[in-house]
Parts: sequence; structure tokens; C-alpha cells
Amino acid sequence: MTKRKDGANGTGGAQAGGSFAGTPADRLVRLWRTVDQRFGLLLDEVLDAGRQAVIEAALGKLREDEQYEFLDEVEAIAESIQRTDSYGDLSTITLFWLAVEVDGDLSEPPAVEVIERGLDSSGLLENAADTKLLPLWLDPEPLSYLEAADRRALLNRLLVSVDEATAYARQQDLIAPVAGSSPRFVAVVGLVEESGDGMPVGETLPDPLNFGLDSVPDPELDPVEEARVREALEHFAEQVKAADPRVRRCEPIGGLNDLLDFTADAEWQADSGLNEVADFLDVASNETGDGIVDASVADTGAGLHVRALDSDGRALDDRLFTLDGEAVEAAMALLKRRCRRVVTG
Repeated sequence: MTKRKDGANGTGGAQAGGSFAGTPADRLVRLWRTVDQRFGLLLDEVLDAGRQAVIEAALGKLREDEQYEFLDEVEAIAESIQRTDSYGDLSTITLFWLAVEVDGDLSEPPAVEVIERGLDSSGLLENAADTKLLPLWLDPEPLSYLEAADRRALLNRLLVSVDEATAYARQQDLIAPVAGSSPRFVAVVGLVEESGDGMPVGETLPDPLNFGLDSVPDPELDPVEEARVREALEHFAEQVKAADPRVRRCEPIGGLNDLLDFTADAEWQADSGLNEVADFLDVASNETGDGIVDASVADTGAGLHVRALDSDGRALDDRLFTLDGEAVEAAMALLKRRCRRVVTG
């Protein structure tokens, strides 16, 4: 697919639709099937007008084997626009998402200034001209119901102001409840602006942000670049965690679909709990003179209650880890590997 033209300042429907006759849905399907760059122009008009029904009608006109690819591309375009400033310079503006694991009350908003500084200093957005984050904890469940037109509406409102985007998030019931079981997964959304001709359709973020700590690395990624990205991600996460004690993990993700897949991934959730156990043992070990840690473990039904002791039996720390199922077995295996002795009961 070719790069889209200026969506924010796009041309009218007649030009976008070209000589194709029929409804906007008919024209979308034809332009998409012929890989015509006017597809992006027409789709931008549909999205900015909030005409989700046109997209649904186009889906109904496609063969079953085409529908997923079409919708995936439409949703990617919905989260990215191009615009021209008063000097005629072109830039691409894209929604980007952070997957965050938090433990505690969410009445206070996330420290977006710290997140922005962390992104800037990490080098993850080295091609970015500007970034803006929405200071809200968002709930992945209602986010999963955002249609393509809703995603474009969120982008456009965040472009106008944080207040406009906040009002939209409240209207759509996207804000995570203040109270709830902990830890839990939430999201932070922002905009990143890149100068130049922008990105091809379907690429919703600069490549480094599509490389999560727990994702499968691109086999073609240079080992040196892979190491740089991993180090940058770890540095970024540590900055955010240090600034907000509620944050256990914070990872940049691609588009909204990537975020929803990421936060729903059972392995990532299990790994998150195991990382907490490993961090707990690291801290306990650092408090000993010989590095030896014994553990006393009780399964409370709500999770594992772990007490760490040094080699003389002195209590170092204790914590309740909310784990269940296979995660409990994995945590027990980790404790047995890391500790001199593990007593259960």
C-alpha cells in the first residue's frame, strides 16, 4: 500500500472517489482492492465524519477472506493522520499506547510529564518532533469496543486539547475505575508527531515502540539495535516506576489492537507476577551479608504469601503475590531455584 496523502487537509469526496460510481462503501472497497492511494483520502473523510456505518457496509461487501485484512488496515489508518503546517511542512501524527500494570488506587492521574521525559531520554522516539500524553488511566475492556471512527475521534480531540480528549474519554466510559483488584492492567494513550512524509499504511508507530520487552524480536533486527532497544525500554520503565510507586510495569506498545492483545496475553500476565517475585528476592538478597535467602510460603487462596529470611532466620521482608493456577506453580519453582530453603504451610 502506498503512503497516504494529507488526511487532515484532504480533498473532497469527488476527487477521493475518482470516477468510481456507487456508495462510499462501494468506492472504499474498489479503491482498497486496486491498491489505489485515493483509498486513504476517502477513508480519512469517512473517519473524520464519524461514519462508522460506511466502514461496516464496506466490510459487508468484501469476501470473508478479505475482511480481516481490510479492517486491520482501516483501524491502523484511523490511528494516524498526516497534516501540513503553515510553512507547508508535512508531519504524521499517530496515537501510541502504553501498557501499564498498576497496584493501588487510581484516583490520581499518571505522571505524564515523567513518562514524556522518559520517552525523550530513552531514544525510543528519536524521530519524533513532538509528543503529548493524556493524563488518564484507561481501562482496556471498554477500549476493546472502540471502532475505527471512535479511534479517529480520540486522536482528533487529543490534537485539539487534553480537555477535549478527557471529555471524550469520559463520554465513552474509557477511564479505569478508581478502585479495583490489584494489580491490574490499564493503558495510557498519547500522540507522537513525526516530521516528513510519514509512515506506510499499517505502520502505526516508529519501529522501536513495536518491540516490547516480552515480544518476539524481529529476526532481521540487528543484534546491536536489539540490545539498544531493550536497554532503552528498561531505562524508560525504571524511570516511570521510580516516579510512581503504583507502577509495576510500563511498556510502549503499537496501535490499540496491539495493546489489547498484549494486556490479554496470559503469558505476559504470568511473567509479570514472576518478575515481582524475582524483584522481591533480589531486594531480600541484597539485605543479607552472604546472599542466602530462605523462604516461608503460604497459599492464602488470594495468592502466595512469601516471607523472606536470612541464613540466621531474621525476617527480611514479606509480601502477598496475587497469583493463581500455573503462575503459582511457576512462582514456587522460582523460589526453590533462588532460595536455600523453602518451607510451605
